[in-house]
Amino acid sequence: MSSSDDDNESIIEQLQQSVQSIVDKTGPNSKFAQDLLRRISELQSKMESLTDSDRHRFISEMKGSFQEAIARIDRRLTQHANFAQTYSTSIVAAVIFIVVSIFALFGYKLYKSLTEKQIKKQEKLKSKQQKKAKKSN
Repeated sequence: MSSSDDDNESIIEQLQQSVQSIVDKTGPNSKFAQDLLRRISELQSKMESLTDSDRHRFISEMKGSFQEAIARIDRRLTQHANFAQTYSTSIVAAVIFIVVSIFALFGYKLYKSLTEKQIKKQEKLKSKQQKKAKKSN
């Protein structure tokens, strides 16, 4: 086997590993993964129908495109994963904010009610003391 064959095999292995990584990230039942696997199998069957020299020429010409496509897909998956994580975190933060707001509202209402009761109680005591003071005068 020549170094060109090794290089071509390494490109194919890298492509297969990247596709497997993508399938692992998206799940085997995702439409994207199924479409990607279908396209890879079509490409593989087309490559098998080529002669060795045509296959080597095709792989060497497409090597940059394969690597670029793999890198682009990995970046998009990473961005999607980051977006999904940010979205999930935002939802959790919003729920926590709502729960804390509800507790704060009820706490404020309770505090206000208790202070009003205490003020009324103090006013009653003052009015009773004033009545006692008037009676004793």
